[in-house]
Amino acid sequence: LVIDGKVEGAIEIGDHNLTIGETAAVVADLMAKDITIAGSVKGNVLGSGKVELKKNSAVEGDITTPRFAMEEGAVLSGRVDTGDRK
Repeated sequence: LVIDGKVEGAIEIGDHNLTIGETAAVVADLMAKDITIAGSVKGNVLGSGKVELKKNSAVEGDITTPRFAMEEGAVLSGRVDTGDRK
């Protein structure tokens, strides 16, 4: 699923991939397998596979995922949880 507009609410697509495009402005919690963010997101992000923030992205919320990547220039206001600290 690719989002390139404005969305409010919750986005849950299970075991599928989600891309938030450069022009997107999303106010929602996101849940998907792999999530790529290039636009703006206000909400918590849960990726069961990987979450990637592109260079001009802005995320305001917490990210939970086993694999995380963030390009230089991305902005994150929140915390990142990549798993248990056993």
